[in-house]
Amino acid sequence: MPNKRQFRTDTKRGRYRIKNPETGILVFECHFFASFANCVILKMTSPSEKANCVGWYFESKSIVEVQRNFHTKFNKPPPSRNSILSWHKKFLETGSVLDKPRSGRPSTSDSDVERIRETFTRSPTKSTRQASIELGVARSSIRDVLHKRLHFKPYKMQLVQQLKPSDLSIRFNFAVDMLHRIDVDIDFLQRIIFTDEATFHVSGHVNKHNTRIWGSENPHFIIETVRDSPKVNVWCG
Repeated sequence: MPNKRQFRTDTKRGRYRIKNPETGILVFECHFFASFANCVILKMTSPSEKANCVGWYFESKSIVEVQRNFHTKFNKPPPSRNSILSWHKKFLETGSVLDKPRSGRPSTSDSDVERIRETFTRSPTKSTRQASIELGVARSSIRDVLHKRLHFKPYKMQLVQQLKPSDLSIRFNFAVDMLHRIDVDIDFLQRIIFTDEATFHVSGHVNKHNTRIWGSENPHFIIETVRDSPKVNVWCG
């Protein structure tokens, strides 16, 4: 960090500055001297530092005096002329050096959250698109409420074999009989053949539900299939 004398005379010895094009705030400064170059990466100016700059400018009406006081108190390169004038103007207009709150989409109200809860508690299979139409709430807001505030999760529907009331007793009797046979004959399970069957398409059809392609980006991988292609059923035991 250059001392006071170096800082006052650096404009004569050479200085390289980089400013943020949007805010005009100095973000990089390099001082070139006869024997060395001192480069400093500047941090964002805090609200208290901005307030000090505005106060000093009210007292002295001098940018140079403000920069000198800033460097003396905070021991780092001072803000640019444009930054100091911008903070001063903002203080005159708003009474504060803080940035105005950025505009954005308003958060979902508690009443809307409760309406969404009641809707999906009553109809768990309702789509977010249909709920958006019925409730008059943006679909993206409904998804955010379900995930982040209600902690609901989407679950896939499972297809299972239908069981009749009589099937329960049949399964129970089968399990009891198998346990009895195993107790009587320890090698009973070794003589049982388990079977299964599968369907193979001659065209090389792939079940997309069992296939995943991992990567940092979507490869948009597609496979063309032939409708009603020949297939072979294989039974194995």
